[in-house]
Amino acid sequence: MRRQLRLGVLAFGMLVAVIGPLPLVFAALPDPAVRPGGALLVWAVLGVGAYPVLVVIGRWYVVRAERAERDAVERDEGARR
Repeated sequence: MRRQLRLGVLAFGMLVAVIGPLPLVFAALPDPAVRPGGALLVWAVLGVGAYPVLVVIGRWYVVRAERAERDAVERDEGARR
């Protein structure tokens, strides 16, 4: 249980570290009304940059959580014998 909690907190921390600063980055970009390509840049970062990061972090979490669950079941079965 603690292992999964630690994994969840770690995955959340990675998301905050990677995705959290995006609003600050977007605020630092020039106004899209002044520079027409600004909106395209924002969508490119969100569509091409953010989603693969989310998928990788999600996949990492699922693999580790399944491994923790398997280990817990093996320990429980070993204790019952």
